[in-house]
Amino acid sequence: MRNKWLPWLLLSPALFLIVSLTVYPLLNTFFISFREYNMYSLVTGMSEWIGFEHYKQVLSDPFFWTVLRNTVMLGFACVCATMLVGLLVALLLNTNFKGSKLLGIVILIPWVFPSIAGGIVWRWMFNDQYGVVNYGLTRLGLDMFDGFAWFNQPFTAFFVIFLMVVWQSFPFIAVSLLAGFQSISSSLYEAAEIDGANSWVKLTHITLPLLKPLLLILFILSTIWNFKIFDQIYVMTEGGPARGTYVLSLYSWSEAFNVLNFGKASAIAMLMFLVLMAFIISYIRLFREDKEVRA
Repeated sequence: MRNKWLPWLLLSPALFLIVSLTVYPLLNTFFISFREYNMYSLVTGMSEWIGFEHYKQVLSDPFFWTVLRNTVMLGFACVCATMLVGLLVALLLNTNFKGSKLLGIVILIPWVFPSIAGGIVWRWMFNDQYGVVNYGLTRLGLDMFDGFAWFNQPFTAFFVIFLMVVWQSFPFIAVSLLAGFQSISSSLYEAAEIDGANSWVKLTHITLPLLKPLLLILFILSTIWNFKIFDQIYVMTEGGPARGTYVLSLYSWSEAFNVLNFGKASAIAMLMFLVLMAFIISYIRLFREDKEVRA
């Protein structure tokens, strides 16, 4: 009897932290999304049950669909670019050329850079008057960028945010894939070389298939991180110009702390959670289908 409960007793601190930090906030957000919850409710704990009213308001608001489109397009572009750049850098580091270890350390700098500090640096780099990017492009003969205001248009502002997010995200992907590359037995590559396989064939028929489980996990993590971008956008544009760079995380935060409508903010957060779950379930189904085909 004592042995039966001992594992649960040892796991209880970790389970308590998981429930406290993830399950409870999620359930509480779900609960608040069905109530009229404002600053008065926050102070007194009293709120009114209104059912799906917040969801109806959000889903009937054209601005929500614009923000959802921004979130999906920016998140999808960041995931694809992050995975591609991370893969290319991992392949480069795996060649063990002279200086590869130093390069491996240098590429980690963006990853350890605080996102808020990184956002401030990138905002100044793309400043229309004093930014080094406009100066460099102008010196290259591209006079159209003299005084060009990157953050005055949603498209160019999103482009700068995209570059900053990819710059800060790809080191983790590269280091993870590099560890995966080095776990593959060299005998497989030697056998492929005997059969006349070139580098492209070895990459597409040995390396990537064997790393597919790792790639799927990295896709899931990258999707979660990139779809809930907040710090970088808040620091660089604060959602402007004219709310043109709003994403779901910023929209939810604005409803909660600018409008003080915590119920509607919770409904937006739950809808963002459902979007993320749809992507994650798609990845898991793809992985299972691949395993069934192999079986």
